[in-house]
Amino acid sequence: MAAQDFKERVRQVAIEQAKVYEQVFLRHEYLLCSEAFHSQPYYIVSAHADNYRHLIGVNTSFSAEIFFKKCLDGTLAENDFDFCKRGQSEKEVKGAVRDKIIVLPNFLSMVSSSLSAEESFVKGRVHCNFAAADSGATVGFISSDKSKPMTLLRGNRLDPSESASVDLILRRSTGASFFDEIVYGNERMLAKYRERIKMLLAENLKETKELQPI
Repeated sequence: MAAQDFKERVRQVAIEQAKVYEQVFLRHEYLLCSEAFHSQPYYIVSAHADNYRHLIGVNTSFSAEIFFKKCLDGTLAENDFDFCKRGQSEKEVKGAVRDKIIVLPNFLSMVSSSLSAEESFVKGRVHCNFAAADSGATVGFISSDKSKPMTLLRGNRLDPSESASVDLILRRSTGASFFDEIVYGNERMLAKYRERIKMLLAENLKETKELQPI
């Protein structure tokens, strides 16, 4: 693939996936429960517009917020970004970006699929509070009171001896106080973790009821 063709492909993917990112992550927050979590009883994922640039991996003179806005409204141009990063060759950066745009759709569908997780995730230059992965992609999160996605890697990069399945994923609208929807898991898993997360549950999830795995 010629350099210009690759840049156009990156531009197209960044624009196409921005709308999905907005729908999945900017409009919702997610609570993850796993036996892999020891430092915290759960993690709340709350992504922002400025995280999107990290998931694409390109260099740009625009702020992260403006970069996402240009992706979202379809005005991102090829001369708005490049593959120049300090300490890395252009070939290295292009290879990382190529991997990211291949697996970005995996990341955007992760919150409703079977995942594994690992705390204190380290891989090369990547240092994250935790990472989640399916067979196609690994996403690393950094955390304060909430967690935001900071890196996207191709393939499952978790250490099998340090990782465990994500048993339960709940969702709430961004800005809401309580989680009111199960997007992955079932009543058995909700009961398993209920004491840890009960202060964050909406009324419809506080009482036991029969639910099938999603």
